[in-house]
Amino acid sequence: MAAPFLAAALPIGPAGRDPAPLWREAEAGIAAAAAAGAGLVVLPELFALPYVAAEAPGDWAGLAEGLDGPTVTAVREAAMDSGAAVLFGMALTHDSGQPFNAAVLARPNGQVEVLAHKIHLPPAGPGDAYGEPDHFTLGEPLVRTLQVGPVKLAALICYDRRFPECWRAAAQAGAELVAVLVGGPAPSDPEGLFAAELQASARANAVYALAAARYGTETVTGRPVRHDGETLAFGPDGALLARAARADRRPLLVALHPERLAKARETNATAARLRLPRQFEVASCLN
Repeated sequence: MAAPFLAAALPIGPAGRDPAPLWREAEAGIAAAAAAGAGLVVLPELFALPYVAAEAPGDWAGLAEGLDGPTVTAVREAAMDSGAAVLFGMALTHDSGQPFNAAVLARPNGQVEVLAHKIHLPPAGPGDAYGEPDHFTLGEPLVRTLQVGPVKLAALICYDRRFPECWRAAAQAGAELVAVLVGGPAPSDPEGLFAAELQASARANAVYALAAARYGTETVTGRPVRHDGETLAFGPDGALLARAARADRRPLLVALHPERLAKARETNATAARLRLPRQFEVASCLN
């Protein structure tokens, strides 16, 4: 029997204009997760930045960084010091001047790779003049995987989790673990929807799902912005494996068992039974 691979999701608290406190919080969490045996630590969407999607984008353009910037440097050093790979969210500079909302992987050997750009950007909320499309560039409609230890890893960034096609694309790309990096408000969601989305998608596609969410309420913009996601994990059979309390700063640890993955794919291989083509057109008729 193959040994399980241990992964961790790290909740991160409210952000301010200075990212340094959250860098330190992340470094401590990464070290704690690695000390517990984790080979991968997942941080939330834009983990060290305030959520400013509803604000005028020009006032916050300076939050974006390149892969040689201080956020990547801090996480890369934490990965090298701890011996664990770290997947984290950041605003990644783009030639257009409007950054990507990105998921970046820092490996213990110092290598840094971009795993995902956010594919779907939610519109402005009710009463808001701005939304994520005013701050970020759309990523290409592509879900890819990277090998981390014995596990093939895919990443979905927050809103992308709502689209079943993203999960299907991850499964078709060979993903065994889908990390969901989460931040921001979802005030119109009914209670339990976030967990239900991940549970149904994990089971339907026979993949592990691990969400790392921001928590708390930010006030840096002058009005409260509450983070509504959860840090939790589901198995490839849809079973809830672990769930963090809303303000729990400890790493959430989950063991990924290859035997459990194989059994789920044998007994509930929904992805293998999909009869629709991978790409298809929908025709609409107007009367």
